Amino acid sequence: MRVFRTYARVYAADLDPVLAAMQTVTGEPIATRFSMPNGLELGSVGRILVVAGDKEALEPYTATTATLIVDDLDECLRHLEQTGAEIVRGIQAVPTGRNLTAKLPGGAQIEYVEWDAAQWERAGGRPG
Repeated sequence: MRVFRTYARVYAADLDPVLAAMQTVTGEPIATRFSMPNGLELGSVGRILVVAGDKEALEPYTATTATLIVDDLDECLRHLEQTGAEIVRGIQAVPTGRNLTAKLPGGAQIEYVEWDAAQWERAGGRPG
């Protein structure tokens, strides 16, 4: 399994002001922006993923501290299970492809995402 990118997560009540501030600080454009059916809005600037929504919508996700973009989510799941990780949310479809969330031994909670072809195109192409 290969990890292509790692995103730090930032949680906020309102997406737009945080994205604007992150653009100013990093000098980078907004790379991704979309809404989830559960009311959350997500956007990325550089290697920072901003997850925004009201307190109730954010609550199930705030324990997750990073997002890793991987080449093969099924293989990732096998590795996580072999290491004794607790699968918090199993593989599911998301606007950028498929994801899962796992709590690693020791307590770190990470989201793993396998981007679909459309997301790789929006991101400038999949690395070789």
